[in-house]
Amino acid sequence: MPDGSVRAIVIDAHAPSRIGLAALLEEQPWIESCLLASGSEESVALTRRHRPDVAILDISQTGPFAGSITAMIREAHPGVQILLSSRCRTSPGAPPASLGAVGFLPAGVTSEDVVDQVRAAVLGVEPLDFDLPAPTAGGLDLSDREREILVLLGTGLTNREIGERLHLGPDSIKKTATALYRKLGVRNRTEAAQRAATVLAA
Repeated sequence: MPDGSVRAIVIDAHAPSRIGLAALLEEQPWIESCLLASGSEESVALTRRHRPDVAILDISQTGPFAGSITAMIREAHPGVQILLSSRCRTSPGAPPASLGAVGFLPAGVTSEDVVDQVRAAVLGVEPLDFDLPAPTAGGLDLSDREREILVLLGTGLTNREIGERLHLGPDSIKKTATALYRKLGVRNRTEAAQRAATVLAA
């Protein structure tokens, strides 16, 4: 990778973590610059203005809304590669790809792993395979597919949009969502979306 060829942005509400990760990346000769953002609105504005190659989004405080944030970032610059990260053992609740990201950096990974994962994202190669912390879903016995759909419901997507994201037909989404509502004890998608943050963070 040529020196000074990559622009990055670190999105994290926690200033020390944000600054620390940026400092690590700026030590790499192939990093041209590293932008800092504390929230989604700032990250979208900076992404639209500077068109970074890679974005690292911390999900520790996004709850189930990581997917909607990645969508806004990609709308601002479709060419950006997005990595999810967590400093608090937060799980993304669904495979990164279903949330618009190319990989996930869980808490506790080494600096070398962070650098390697960012490089892999930029080059478009297979990301490192880290073990994802399993979401507890509030003690509910949710399937992986139900967790995926709950996360996406929390972002406000319709059944059709969820089906497109997960490459599933509308009947399959409706059937899974109905089973999910029953387990959550809710009556509709609005109530499920309202419960998503609490359930997935439990």
